[in-house]
Amino acid sequence: MLFERIKKLLGQTAIYGLSSILGRLINFVLVPLHTGALTQSEFGINTDLYSIIGFMIVLTTYGMETTFFRFSEKADTDKNKVYSTTMLSIFGSTILLGILALLLFPNIVEAMRYEEHPQFITFVIVILAMDTLGAIPLAKLRAENKAFRFVFIRLSLIGVNVLTNLFFFMYCPWAIENHVIGSDWILSWYATDLKVIYIFICNILALGAMLLLLLPEFLSIKLSFDSKLWKKMMLFGIPLMIGGFAGIANELLDRQFLKYLLPEDIALAQVGIYGAVYKLSIFLVLFNQAFRYAAEPFFFSTQKEDNAKETYAIVLRYFVFVMVIGLVFIWAYIDIFKHFIDEKFWEGLYILPILLIANIMLGINLNISIWYKLIDKTQFGIIVTGIGLIFTIAINLYLIPKIGYEGAAWATLVSYAAMTISSYLLGQRFYKVDYPVGRILLYIALGVASVMLCNYFSQPNFLPQTLIFIVFVLSLGLLEKKQLLALKQRVAKK
Repeated sequence: MLFERIKKLLGQTAIYGLSSILGRLINFVLVPLHTGALTQSEFGINTDLYSIIGFMIVLTTYGMETTFFRFSEKADTDKNKVYSTTMLSIFGSTILLGILALLLFPNIVEAMRYEEHPQFITFVIVILAMDTLGAIPLAKLRAENKAFRFVFIRLSLIGVNVLTNLFFFMYCPWAIENHVIGSDWILSWYATDLKVIYIFICNILALGAMLLLLLPEFLSIKLSFDSKLWKKMMLFGIPLMIGGFAGIANELLDRQFLKYLLPEDIALAQVGIYGAVYKLSIFLVLFNQAFRYAAEPFFFSTQKEDNAKETYAIVLRYFVFVMVIGLVFIWAYIDIFKHFIDEKFWEGLYILPILLIANIMLGINLNISIWYKLIDKTQFGIIVTGIGLIFTIAINLYLIPKIGYEGAAWATLVSYAAMTISSYLLGQRFYKVDYPVGRILLYIALGVASVMLCNYFSQPNFLPQTLIFIVFVLSLGLLEKKQLLALKQRVAKK
């Protein structure tokens, strides 16, 4: 039974990962396109505004994704009623927040320093509304295990985004330069001095396509709002929102600190460099995201199994196993990966290992923090993320004025580590799981040591880096030899 449960999680991670990993990899093709076409400051605008969207999406969905999963799994709850109540709540709150944003529009523009380009704030509001409305229908597909439909919709969104980006960033400049038929029309509206605007236009077009494909899910909403159920859901979801807001602040607040703590004439350029380098951690970020899509429903559905805690421990062990291999692989071949961003951003490459290790800590925390959701103690999520937020604020305030974006990278790592440790300690008290802490720390230590060796012995022919990576993977294999052989035997019996 344990093997079957883990096999199911791996299968779901692979399926959801197809939309996340393949889609993001396709999207990753746009990174050299954007970093090549945009200045450091323009890319800083892109990084800045999408960090704001990341903050606000937590507020506009107010924990309803996880809440929807939780209440859908309850035996005494009507799934259709849960969905309709959730969606009507989301519709109402989105309209109210949209009206509020319009009323405060001049103040928002001034506070965010976009007086010269207020249209960027309009784009942010529209993207937020569209993204929010699609969140629960997509969650419904995951809860119903309609993974292939979920994948199709996500890939369609990404496909539209990529094609429109190629049109605005490649075809339009080429058409203008070569005076092809229709180039005069393109030249009449194409902005050559502020191309970052097209990133947001492409996103809006892609989200529009997503909402159209989700039309069957929207049409399945019943005009039936259960106020008693809604109150219970809000009691569960609001602490998740508060904790989630603190969590996303830990992830994205550093961009805002860079923007407001550094001199205004260099701030957006620093944000741009930091954001571009962060893009190179995409492979670990992707695995985290793909795992999250599959893990949350999996953890809830596994809770009732007798060996649920053993399952959680094994899942974390192999999650870290994969993540540290990714860490070493990326840094071993950084001289290849760095070409995914324009050379004007390479000056910040030295912070990448810090960000990669931070993403490993974030993934560990994702695994461990499931305990307070399983026992309906989501208020502990606020405590855990609050601890991380304290470190985020304190270290960013202290280090950014001194060392710029390197300080932001260190703040990210320390914050995620603090969250992971605090969640583990609290979890051991309220929902004890025997995680293999020693083995996990050993994997991370070996990964960090291998990164340092790759950095020290780096050569253009990649021979030393390749040897270090092979030795590292073989070392992990030897450490896991017994478990891997047992897994192989169980697979052979199936």
